[in-house]
Amino acid sequence: MTQGPHDSPASDNVGRSRPDIARLSRDALGAQEVLARAARRSGEEIRDVRESARETTNGAYLARTGDLARSQWFLWAWATLAAGERLGRAPSRSAAPSLFAPFTASPSPRTLVLGMVASDLYVEYAALRERARWFPDLVPPEDWELAHRRGAGRLLDAARALGGTLIKAGQFTSTRPDLLPAAYIEGLSSLQDRVPPQPRATIEEAVSRELGRPLFEVFSEFDGVPIAAASIAQVHRARLRGDGREVAVKVQYPDVAVLIDADLDALESIFEALARLEPGIILQPIADYLRWTLPLELDFGREAEAIARLGEALADRDDVVVPGVVGELSTDRLLVMELMEGIKITDRDGLVAAGLEPREVAGLLNDAYAEGLFRRGVLHADPHPGNLLVQPGLGGAPRLVLLDHGLTLDLEQPFVAALGGVVSAIRDGDLDALTGALGEAGLPLGEETDLTTLLGLVGVLLGGERDIPGADLEDFGRKLGASVGDIPPRLLLVGRAIGLLDGITRQLDPDLDALEIVARYTGDTLLDR
Repeated sequence: MTQGPHDSPASDNVGRSRPDIARLSRDALGAQEVLARAARRSGEEIRDVRESARETTNGAYLARTGDLARSQWFLWAWATLAAGERLGRAPSRSAAPSLFAPFTASPSPRTLVLGMVASDLYVEYAALRERARWFPDLVPPEDWELAHRRGAGRLLDAARALGGTLIKAGQFTSTRPDLLPAAYIEGLSSLQDRVPPQPRATIEEAVSRELGRPLFEVFSEFDGVPIAAASIAQVHRARLRGDGREVAVKVQYPDVAVLIDADLDALESIFEALARLEPGIILQPIADYLRWTLPLELDFGREAEAIARLGEALADRDDVVVPGVVGELSTDRLLVMELMEGIKITDRDGLVAAGLEPREVAGLLNDAYAEGLFRRGVLHADPHPGNLLVQPGLGGAPRLVLLDHGLTLDLEQPFVAALGGVVSAIRDGDLDALTGALGEAGLPLGEETDLTTLLGLVGVLLGGERDIPGADLEDFGRKLGASVGDIPPRLLLVGRAIGLLDGITRQLDPDLDALEIVARYTGDTLLDR
C-alpha cells in the first residue's frame, strides 16, 4: 500500500521514520557481513602461510610470518572502518552533503577505507622489494604470489563492502591484464554489480519526489520488491493508473551521484599518490574510464534518448525488442518503461522448455548486435545476461529483448569503419592490416609489439581467447602495457561488450562462427540514423 497525500511517515519514540529504521537494520546486517568476510579472509591467509612452511627455509618462513602479521593488522583495521562506514551511512537525503561534499574538512569513512587498503598493498610490496634487494634468499617466488593473492582478496572484499563505484572499478580492472598481476584479474572477474535493495519506503519517496506527486496518483499498483537492484538504481514493477499498462520503474538511489563523485575523487587521489611513490604503477586509466562511463549511466534523460535511437535503428526487425519509455513520467533520475518479460538468455533449460533453440538464439544475438553496430552505428554496450531476455516470436522463432541502456552509444562512422577493418583483418589473417585498423580505432601500436601480444590484445578487446600461446597472463600484461600505453575508454567499452557477447555465445552454441556473422555487415556503409 502506498502512502496517501495526507499521511506522514510513522516514527518511533526517538523520531526516526520507518525508512530510517529499515536502512539502519539493513546497514547493521551489512556491517556484520563485512566483518564475517574479513574473518574468512583472515583464516585463508593464515592457512596459506602455514601450508607454505614445508616448502621454504626457516628464515624465509619467519619473514613471511612477519608479512602475515602486518597484513592481518591492516585487514582488521580496514574491515573495522568498512563496518563503521556501513553503520554510519546517512539515513536521509539531507545528511549526505555533510559527509561527502568536497569542502568537508576530514576524509569521509569511505575514503579512509580506500586509503587503508591502498596503504596495505603499498607497504606489502615495498617491504618485499626491499627485502629482496638486501636479502634475496628470504624472498622466494612464492612470497610474491602470496602477496598477489592477498592483494586481490583485499580489493575484492573492499569492492563488495563499499559497492557502487568500487564494484565497477573492479569489473573494469578485471579486463586490463596490463594494469595488475594475473591474481587480481582472476579475483576481480568474479565481481557482480548486485547490491541489497533499498527499503521500500526510501524508494517510494524517491519516485514520488521525481514525479512531483504521490505514487497512488500515477500507479494503481507498485510492487515494493524490486525486479533488480544494482549500484546506481533499482527497478520495480508497477501498473499505470490511467490505462492499466504494466511498466518497469527504474529509480536512481538518492544522492548516489554525490557518492560516486566522492569515490572517484578518492580513487584519483590514491592513484596519484601511488604514481609518485611507484612511477611504474599506472592506475589512472581506471579512473579515466569510470569518469567517462559513470556519468552516462547516471543520466536517465540521456538513457531515454538512447533507448529511442536504438529502437528506431532496429525498428525493421521483428525479432528484436527495445522497450519504449513513458516520456511524460520520466526524468533525469527516473525511467518509466514498458515492462518486458522473458527468459534469461543464458537459461538453456528455460529456452528449451519454451521451444526455443539455443543455437538460433546465439545466431540472433550476434546478428542483431552486428547490424546495430556496423550498419546503424548504435551499440547496446552492456549485454550481460541479466540485460538480455528471450521471448517466443512468430512461428516459435526467438525474439531478443534488450534492457538497461545506460551505456547504449552512438558511434561515429570512421570509428565503426575502423572496427570493421579490425574484423576483416582478423578474418583474413592480415596482421599488418590489423595493426593499421587498431591505430585508426584509436590504439596506435609501438614497433616493439610482437605477434603474441598483438593477438592477445585482440583477445582482450574483441572477446577472443585469453589463453595466449607461448605466454602467461602476467607476461602478456607487461608486454601489452609496454606496447600500447593507454587504451581509449570508448574502444574498451566496445571491447567489453563484444567480450560479453562472446561469453554468452559460447554458452549457447560453442560451435557458432560469430566472426562469419559479423563479417556480413562490416562492409556496409552506415545507413542514415
